Amino acid sequence: MTMNTKNILKHLKTRISNVLYAVAFAPLADVASSQKLRALYSSDADLVTYLNTLFKVAISVGAIIAVLRLMYAGYLYMASDMWTSKESARSIFRDVFVGLLLLLSVYIILKQINPNLLNLDAKLSEVTVVLPSDTRRDWATDPALSAAMATAFGDSGRTWERLRTAGISRNKSECTAAAPTNCTSLGGLGEGAVNGLINLKSACTEAARASCTGSACSCDVTVTGGTESWLHSRGTQHRPGNSVVDLAPSAGLNTFLLGSGVAPVSGQQVTKNFARYTYETTGDNGVSTGNHWHVQY
Repeated sequence: MTMNTKNILKHLKTRISNVLYAVAFAPLADVASSQKLRALYSSDADLVTYLNTLFKVAISVGAIIAVLRLMYAGYLYMASDMWTSKESARSIFRDVFVGLLLLLSVYIILKQINPNLLNLDAKLSEVTVVLPSDTRRDWATDPALSAAMATAFGDSGRTWERLRTAGISRNKSECTAAAPTNCTSLGGLGEGAVNGLINLKSACTEAARASCTGSACSCDVTVTGGTESWLHSRGTQHRPGNSVVDLAPSAGLNTFLLGSGVAPVSGQQVTKNFARYTYETTGDNGVSTGNHWHVQY
């Protein structure tokens, strides 16, 4: 095997590895003992990153295959004196150059039209709509929502027990009716949010302890907004059955999401562990919750 072939195969192996590292996997077993598996499973890249990387790898693989075909055609042309072999080699040369031209044309044309076409971004920006006060609190006029809230109040104890056991806190007591403004409801919270919060608490605490240099080695996860839909605008995502919560921006949580020493700014979005975090400085409820992370699981 020639040195060029070895270099090509080594490059191909590197590109394929990049694709694997671009995918966010959910580990099915403890991978703490393996540094490579930890690096693979701790990836926070999403589908957009995967697709962008896959496009680049496809271009690279196409070019590598073209070079290998050229090497084969050259060997076929030089190793035989038969005119049929030489004609086959010339046909391969033509096909390879046409294929390379088409392959590069895709990249060049898209880049000339708009470079953003080569960088897929499927992120949807959240739009905050401020509604008049008389259109808020639609729980009383929506029979389906009213019934869901009644069921949620009876379910709140079970949900809160799971979160409390995992070390998660909340800023206010549980709501007992769809009217108080000084409460935080967890009743009817979507299972995705419940499991997501428990996993967040575990991962954030582990990360805090790993980088801890002082006595405070914890990550506080405090829920400031749950399913209390009557405190939000009409059509809010804060309602029973949805996996949407608001979290207080603690030092440990901010470090886990943004990195050490980075302060969040209004409107900033972070995707981590299959959840989207949006930093908001005002609340959508009648009583402002202040600065918080709006989380969608």
